Amino acid sequence: MKEFKILKILDKISFIFKSVDIDYPLMRKIIQIKLLMDERRVPTVMMNNKSNAQAKNSFRSSLLLYLFVGAFIGLFIFIPLPIFIKMNIILGMLIFMIMTTMISDFSTVLLDIEDKNILLPRPVDAKTLNMAKLIHILIYLIGITFAITGGTLLFGTIRFGIAFFLLMLFEIILICSFSLFVTSLLYYAILAIFSGEKLKDIINYFQIALSIFMTISYQMIGRIFNIATINVEVKKHVWDFLLPTAWFAAPFHILLNQEFDIHYIILGALAIIIPTVTLIIYSKVVAPNFEKKLQKINNSEGRVKRKERKEARQRAIAAFFCRTNVEKTFFRFTLQMLNNERKLKLRIYPLLGLAVIFPFIFMFQFFNAGNTFLEAYTQITSGRYYLYLYYTASLLASLFTMISLSENYQGAWIYKVLPLDDPTVLLKGAFKAFVYKYIVPVYLFVSVIFMAAFGVKIADDLILIFVNLLILMLAMFKIMKKEMPFYKDFQYAQNSSNSAKVFLSFILCAGEALVHYIACRFVPFGVELNLIVSVLILIFLWYISFQFTWKEVVRDSQ
Repeated sequence: MKEFKILKILDKISFIFKSVDIDYPLMRKIIQIKLLMDERRVPTVMMNNKSNAQAKNSFRSSLLLYLFVGAFIGLFIFIPLPIFIKMNIILGMLIFMIMTTMISDFSTVLLDIEDKNILLPRPVDAKTLNMAKLIHILIYLIGITFAITGGTLLFGTIRFGIAFFLLMLFEIILICSFSLFVTSLLYYAILAIFSGEKLKDIINYFQIALSIFMTISYQMIGRIFNIATINVEVKKHVWDFLLPTAWFAAPFHILLNQEFDIHYIILGALAIIIPTVTLIIYSKVVAPNFEKKLQKINNSEGRVKRKERKEARQRAIAAFFCRTNVEKTFFRFTLQMLNNERKLKLRIYPLLGLAVIFPFIFMFQFFNAGNTFLEAYTQITSGRYYLYLYYTASLLASLFTMISLSENYQGAWIYKVLPLDDPTVLLKGAFKAFVYKYIVPVYLFVSVIFMAAFGVKIADDLILIFVNLLILMLAMFKIMKKEMPFYKDFQYAQNSSNSAKVFLSFILCAGEALVHYIACRFVPFGVELNLIVSVLILIFLWYISFQFTWKEVVRDSQ
């Protein structure tokens, strides 16, 4: 079994564990197995980049990615803003990253109860097992914390000297204590009120939020210095005492500006007192009862009445969108699978988030130091920048191909025994369900924002872009190989293949956007004529795209 360096460090202080009656050899073996399992588990930020060759090093790869994002956060050190404002921004992002990472990926460590179910019936005492879990938590927490804060430590030391390094190192310990308490308290409150299934859903939401943040931060990395010339004045407010970032930023203001104002002294005191108190509360109150609450994780009791109402609503929607009973059945089946597939959501939701903000990223260039907000807004709304919505359309159009992925792909054998002569009704139902579930809500949300900015005058343009989006989805469906929904494991999803689909979507969408621009710029009633032509193309594509037999469909689980 692989020997980890951290275990050799623990060997040197093994006398400490032995002095408190811990079975050190057994504890060491448990930690070794846990660390080995960590390397095989794929963290949230690596979910879209997994390959078989990377699997055994996924945890290390995730630390490198956290280090990269931490370096991006650390660059704010060099922005010419007051240190109190600057550290509020930096520490806010660091706390968000640490807490979100803990909730999304740390949950597998903190909420693990399988080891107790397996080991406690054997000659393993609870004291040794609990210490192994605590050491494992500390290893994990230290690893992700220093990866995320490494950039700030390095750049801050370069900019302000060794005093910054020592203060930041001390505050990292306080921030970890505070984050651990808040995370555990959140888990504890959820488990005390709701079922274990609700906790799994909330963890999934945080995983999605982390993935979206990582995706967006990559897009924003080249634009952070656009705010360098903004004039910001530091003012003292009462609500500073309610902001954790203000607590932790105050000591930097005192140290680097040598301003011993009572306002910042109280904030700095809170940065020490509150994490210390929360750590005591965690160890005395939360931790002793936490293990009992964890047993609810395996409890999936359900909301029967709510489920019945949901199924009734799905039947009504299926009856509206679908023609045949088989198509209605697979429409509802797809909706239920999309609701239940947590791992698939981790693939789809970050791209949905990017689809929402992508048009606005390109508009961000107008809000530079040379323009006021009103000038930038006027410049945007006086042009045809609503055509940036085609960026949203291109990303949304590439998502449907992911519907073939599933955690429960072993059930794909059902496709072999279905008494259906025509596979098109199955994929029609799946296609309509996907559009209803993901495409329509996201596009409507972005369209409402654009219409609020540009006015009702662009309503026909928004309809045209949506029709072109559906054309793009059908064109890609026609070009790509026909695959059954939820039939293959995620390990067979090649990242290069996904990138090629997104690139193809961008190329086709660029052609649609060009035609749209020419129509609205040079042709009288061009948008209306383009809309009529696009609707006819959509009808034609719908007809020819669903002309295939079972021989052309991939339905074997891999």
